[in-house]
Amino acid sequence: MKKRSFILLLLALIAFGKPMLKAQAPAQCQDVMLQAFYWDSYADSKWTTLHSKIDEIAPVYSLVWLPPSGNCQSSASMGYAPIWWFDQNSAFGSSNELKTLITSLNSRGSKVLADVVVNHRSGATNWTDFPTEVYSGVTYSMGPAQICSTDEVANQPGQATPTGAPDTGEDFNGSRDLDHLSTVVRSNVKGYMQFLKNDMGYSGWRYDMTKGYSAFFVNEYNNAAGGYFSVGEYFDGSYDLCKTWLTSCSNNSTTFDFPLKFALNAAMWNGGMNLTQLVWLMNGTTPQPAGLIHHTDTKRYAVTFVDNHDTYVTGNANRFSGNIRAAYAFLMGSPGVPCVLLAHWNSYKTDIFNMIAARRAVKLHSQSVVTVNQYSANLYVSTATGMNGSLIIKIGSGSYTPPSGYVLAASGTDYSMWKYTNNPVAPMLMVTPSGGTYYTTQTVTATASAGASVYYTTNNTPPTNASNLYSIPIIVSGTTTLRIIAYDPATHLYSPEMSNTYTIASMPSSIKVRFKAPVGWTACKVYSWTGTAPLCGAWPGTSMTLENDGYYTYTVTGFTTLPIGVVFNNGATSGIEQTVDLFTTTDMCWDAGPMSGGKYTATEVACPSVGMNDPANIRLNISPNPTHGQIHITVPGGIRGVTVTSVMGRKLDIEPKWTGDACQIDLSCYPSGVYYITLSGVNGFRVTKAVVKY
Repeated sequence: MKKRSFILLLLALIAFGKPMLKAQAPAQCQDVMLQAFYWDSYADSKWTTLHSKIDEIAPVYSLVWLPPSGNCQSSASMGYAPIWWFDQNSAFGSSNELKTLITSLNSRGSKVLADVVVNHRSGATNWTDFPTEVYSGVTYSMGPAQICSTDEVANQPGQATPTGAPDTGEDFNGSRDLDHLSTVVRSNVKGYMQFLKNDMGYSGWRYDMTKGYSAFFVNEYNNAAGGYFSVGEYFDGSYDLCKTWLTSCSNNSTTFDFPLKFALNAAMWNGGMNLTQLVWLMNGTTPQPAGLIHHTDTKRYAVTFVDNHDTYVTGNANRFSGNIRAAYAFLMGSPGVPCVLLAHWNSYKTDIFNMIAARRAVKLHSQSVVTVNQYSANLYVSTATGMNGSLIIKIGSGSYTPPSGYVLAASGTDYSMWKYTNNPVAPMLMVTPSGGTYYTTQTVTATASAGASVYYTTNNTPPTNASNLYSIPIIVSGTTTLRIIAYDPATHLYSPEMSNTYTIASMPSSIKVRFKAPVGWTACKVYSWTGTAPLCGAWPGTSMTLENDGYYTYTVTGFTTLPIGVVFNNGATSGIEQTVDLFTTTDMCWDAGPMSGGKYTATEVACPSVGMNDPANIRLNISPNPTHGQIHITVPGGIRGVTVTSVMGRKLDIEPKWTGDACQIDLSCYPSGVYYITLSGVNGFRVTKAVVKY
């Protein structure tokens, strides 16, 4: 009886636990994803650049997939040969900038996915010396015993011999293949993913190269980390193999719909189309949109896409060459979770925005029922049913007239999209760029979903449909607060308001940078740049002057944009030691901090001064400190310069709100940690105080 009872209890637990296993492949998922990078998109995908576009991204995309964010010891690495896991200073910016971006996206309703590369890993100085890292009091370390015995390092002279188990998947010869049968490897991966979620703020993951190891481990890692969404890169056009991968990870993840990707390639190409390729027969009888999304068993687990960072590369045989907007219309009118490539978004923003708005209006989801109405070589028509209506898409040069009651939501060459909504919905609105401090006149654009108009104010009053009607981009040449809404006259509904303050500052002609070097440095050079242009000579830069106060000093000139990038180094001809990348828009002093990823960190400090008021005598009060977000500062008269920087010396985009000799600073949308508040005034003093945010 006891044995039978135990078995029944176990079966019950399994039955009740089954939905839990699918938590990272949400049922009836209405998310739309942005792949916020493409290959070599270092400028477009910088954490600070993406942050400046939050009011464009967050209203449209509920999922944002970022590039690998671990330290690869290179300023030009996409991150797919990872070295450090717990050090998140990368080619796209600092760890603090990344936290700020993730926190800001989360606060606006967008969840962020980490690109997790755990199939393989690179050494710090040779093939196998993985860094030892500590997180939450636990030391994480791996070595040759955790590398697959079948890895190519086994045949390399002068390298350590790998002694792990044979690979459970395909080999990757760019880095060392990790042995996921090893409990040490799995412990490291779980700790890494918990760090990404709990410390960095990620809500889920995109697993790189899932053909490289057994899908069973993806299920184990997902259960340990407990994210919202998971997607694997099983790069194969076979429906059966993709379905097998999903089954093997207990359907506890989605996967990219490569079968649909290749069907799109076959259906549309430069100068031709055969749209019958967009249709597969479910169970051999029922026409459905091609790919994983053609079947009720798999559509929930499909992330659909036109191109990704790998296929989009110029010259790649798998790059989509057909009508990109028509391809996205197909995605937005079909089941699965659509994913938009940043390069495509940048090129076809308004068109894709209107498609996503239509999908959102009818609440189409990953498991929506689809009827394929017509299909031929030059025409594809389908009707997808959402939770608030239905969406008809027409692809191709053929003609089609929708039933009465449907409203045109998006259209262009060889595609149209009509929506029918059961209940009215508020219009969508996006604005770019977001508010902040700029050094040139800004052109602010606003886009609303079809049928809605945009209204705005510049006097900090709430906008209505009686305010200024937006018709052309708004030119901001001085400090301005823009408050913007969208209004749909058919439904009489408003979008959520967007309020942004744009501060237009004067471009300085020079910036003095000062650095207190680590113990042991006998000289210091500075390398500075904006974009790709060096400002003080080629690497390692120009020698700095050591002042009596112990700081090396150099004045940077010749820049036309801000911020400038700065790296300090010991000026050696070999074995150069250096700081992480630092950025500033004004005169700045840094003190060297501890090393991270083989480079010194640096903390912004108050610059030593001669003849200034003694900061110790300045009467000011900062409270509460520590804080949960809101900080109240009281200062003597004449002080209006207040800046907030991270521990890495990055200036935060925060505008103080003044009332007399007091101001308020809001850190609510920034992650926990230490921040520095610097006050400066007309009497020639500058003082910096540290604030701890819970």
